Amino acid sequence: MSESSFTPRKFLEGKHLQTVYNVLFPPDNSLEEDFFCEGLVIPTNDRTGDHLWLEHNPPLSQIKKNAIPWNGHYLVLIHGMEGSSESHYMVSVGKEALIRGYGVIRMNLRNCGKGLYLAKRPYNAGQSEDLETVLDYVRKYFTDKIFVSGFSLSANLVLKYFGEQRKMKAKAFTATSPPLDLKRSCDFIDSKAGLFYRTHFLSTMKEKVQSGIYDVSQAMIDQVMKSRTFFDFDEFFTAPMSGYKNVLEYYHTCSSMYYLSKIRIPCLVIHADDDPVVPSHVWREINWSAFPSIETVYTEKGGHVGFISDPSPENPEGRWLPRIIMDFFDKKRVRN
Repeated sequence: MSESSFTPRKFLEGKHLQTVYNVLFPPDNSLEEDFFCEGLVIPTNDRTGDHLWLEHNPPLSQIKKNAIPWNGHYLVLIHGMEGSSESHYMVSVGKEALIRGYGVIRMNLRNCGKGLYLAKRPYNAGQSEDLETVLDYVRKYFTDKIFVSGFSLSANLVLKYFGEQRKMKAKAFTATSPPLDLKRSCDFIDSKAGLFYRTHFLSTMKEKVQSGIYDVSQAMIDQVMKSRTFFDFDEFFTAPMSGYKNVLEYYHTCSSMYYLSKIRIPCLVIHADDDPVVPSHVWREINWSAFPSIETVYTEKGGHVGFISDPSPENPEGRWLPRIIMDFFDKKRVRN
């Protein structure tokens, strides 16, 4: 495990400021303005009739003259809880990838972002089959040289996916701020310490359920609206809608910590010790040196998918995370 030299921006040293700054002051989404972008709608493979909305930014060399040549690789980005393809980290990492010669797919989980109303079932933290659907699509239409980057809830998802007994369909991946143990992450955000984030996320998740986009009974909707904790919401809605007998089975089956030993492709996991959303004591209990395919970056500061540093000539926006992620992929691309 490596201790990173990340230094938070002056006056943004606190964990909450690091976490919410990007949300309050997101980067300009030039991916849809300065670069060519197209929406792609593809069906899921579970025969539910659900669909996923992807945002596709092809390599710059296919759009602009004198752009850096395409390096043959695509990067698939997957957002966190209640995020979308427009989330700040999706935009900033996607832009960095394009500038370095990659093609980019920004995946919306079910009923997120522009994918709202395209699915009757919700996303969950272990929905491996949807990632595989997207990887199959990219391999069929663009390239078989694929990298994957997941954030927050989807950091858990990608760790689980690549630790399952599947045919590997990517060359390397990253996971930023993953909730490695879903039960203890739930306990953490349901505690007094997580009140701000619990209130925010529960509000948006309940709003979706109440809007009628899911194929559920009014009785279930009424029960879900009484949820006061993440545990309640997952017990009343996420677990049964995802095919689990109860919330504890869902948490145990989908927690990525149980899949780490089976990961066989290069991986970078990034986490900040002061993360106010994901409990860091879970991270510290894991013997990361036991997993030869996994590299780690563990910072003292940075919040939850935050990592805002002071601007510099090399990094004028002061967004540290995109450079760490893309430097990792560049190294793996060159070596392979």
